[in-house]
Order: sequence, then C-alpha cells, then structure tokens
Amino acid sequence: MIKKKLHQSYIVAIASGKGGVGKSLVTINTAEKLVQLGYRVAVVDADLGLSNCAALLNESIPGTVMDVRKGKAGIDEVMLKTEGGFTLVTGADEPDAEAMDWSVLYPTLDAILRKLRLENDFILIDTPAGASDLSFWALDRADMGMLVVVGEPTAISDVYRFCKFVLEVDPTYPFTAVVNFADGEEDAQNVLKRFNTIVRHFMNREFPYLGFIPMDENVRKSVSDQIPFVRSIPEHQVSKEVEYIASALIGLSKKNTVLKPA
Repeated sequence: MIKKKLHQSYIVAIASGKGGVGKSLVTINTAEKLVQLGYRVAVVDADLGLSNCAALLNESIPGTVMDVRKGKAGIDEVMLKTEGGFTLVTGADEPDAEAMDWSVLYPTLDAILRKLRLENDFILIDTPAGASDLSFWALDRADMGMLVVVGEPTAISDVYRFCKFVLEVDPTYPFTAVVNFADGEEDAQNVLKRFNTIVRHFMNREFPYLGFIPMDENVRKSVSDQIPFVRSIPEHQVSKEVEYIASALIGLSKKNTVLKPA
C-alpha cells in the first residue's frame, strides 16, 4: 500500500465527560481504519492507571511512559507496533496510578509526542474521562478534540460540564463529536442535536458531527474477542461507519495543514 504523508502530523485528543462511553474502543478502531486507508498512525493511551487500549487489542505492552520517566526504558522501547499496524504507547499501568501527580510525566509525554510527530500522519490520544489535568494536557497538545457522546442524559450532562471547563479557558477550542451506542443514523443525529442545543444555549457553540458507531452485537463481540471490529469484520456496517469517521478526520487534517508550513 502506498503511504500518504501529511505535511505535519495531526493530533486528535479523544475525550469524554465520563467513563464507560467506549472512548478506547473508538480510539483503536479509528486508528486501525486510518492505517487501512494508508496513513501512519500512533495511539497514546494517556488514561493512566486505567489503560484499556492494549487489553482491547490483546497485546502485551513492552513498557510504559512511566518506565521512561524512571529511566527503566528508552522512548523507542515502549513503542509497540500493533498487529493492526499502528504504534501504541501506554502511559502507565500501575495499580496505584490514581494517587500520583501525573504532571511529573508531562515532559516525558511531550518528548514522546515529538518523536511520534516525526514518524506519523495521525496521533490519537486516548484521554482520561472527565476534566482531569491529563485531559487538559492532551487537549492542549492536540489540533482537535473529538468528544465521544452517548445518549444517556447523565452522560450528556457530564460531557457538557467537561466542555464548559475547556471553553472557559479557550472559547474557540475546536471540538467535534462522535456518537457511540446509537440505534442508527437518526438516533445519533438526535443525540448530538440534544447536546448541541445545550451547548448553543449556554456557550453559543455547536460541535460538528463526525459520525456514529451503532449499538451492535458485533461491537460487543469485538471487545470480548479483543480484536478491533474494523479488522475482524471490515465489510460490516459498523466498520463502514468508522471509515466515515476516519475519512472525516482525514479531510479535517488536510484542511488544517493547508495553513501550516510543509
């Protein structure tokens, strides 16, 4: 396959207002679909202490960002080339990770991002759920924030509060949205319409729709089997929906890089 190369890598922070909305599932399937479309892709699992990307892939990580920070490994040693073709870097997987001051990892994470930007067209950062410092770090480094939204009222409320925190700092932050667990296109559009109604009323913003992932037994099976569904059932409709999301990201990246020096 001929690899396409963007003028500059495009960083996307995948974020949510709460856990359990399928953020990591969206991340790994989008990453693999971008690879299938011919792009060089890296994923940084920054949901430290609750890292799920490697588990969803059924792959063993060679080390973590925390190992690099402690001098136990070099940057290249913690980069896993996955079976799906993208590079995965895991932040940390220690049981007591939640108790840590994660800001100590920022210099190491930044160094890893600099390295990844030299070698990849897209970098997807799987952020912690909610308004954590690490989520803000990821959004600050990203070219765009991709919100994973579900139709549950409390989930919509949580993602609204998360966006409110961000937009109070940067009212123009470029958010987009993907709807997960939707019954179909109409349901997904209605979920985002409800969310955008709230955002428009209180913050005078609307977030563009990138696509949706259906509520489907094949998605649940892919989690159980630990194989991304875009790999196991590439011709199924759920995989086609992720291709739509990936294609939208490609379009946004090309539009964005027009203004950047090559």
